[in-house]
Amino acid sequence: MLRNLFVIVAAFFFGGCGDMVELVSQTKTVAAPREEVFKKMFGTDGAMFRDIPLVTNGGSNRLYELVLERNDPRWNLLAPKERPEAQKIKLAVTMEIPRETHIVYSVDDGALQTGLKFTFEELEPDKTRVAFTIDDLTGHDAEGMAVNTVKLHALARDALNKLDDFKEVKEST
Repeated sequence: MLRNLFVIVAAFFFGGCGDMVELVSQTKTVAAPREEVFKKMFGTDGAMFRDIPLVTNGGSNRLYELVLERNDPRWNLLAPKERPEAQKIKLAVTMEIPRETHIVYSVDDGALQTGLKFTFEELEPDKTRVAFTIDDLTGHDAEGMAVNTVKLHALARDALNKLDDFKEVKEST
């Protein structure tokens, strides 16, 4: 399941040329405790990322990191087509359970970097707002490239749809 998510994310991270588009967030507020919402999206204690090596010692703060070099058999799953000379890709998942999950995609030690971030805000004991944001594309090789926000917003919507078992709460503005 995780591997499929990363293949999709990697395939759509970069798209087209031109100026950076202003990136907006997507949110969903549900009638459930923050811990239950986090568990529904990422499994108990981030179990969704079990295929990525854990490089910190667990607890509520975790860092999972997958580093692929050009000779790795999985290279084609995450390699950016727009940068065929790339040599190294890092996929890092930082978690502050149950408050935040941040997935960072980096090519050649930050020559290109972007990410996806979910935050879980407890509004009341049984009411949680989940927000999804896309990081700006940064790095010295990012000129003329843009993140394909349409595809990433579709991925965000798919992730937020995991919360459909909870009653959605309409927030007053």
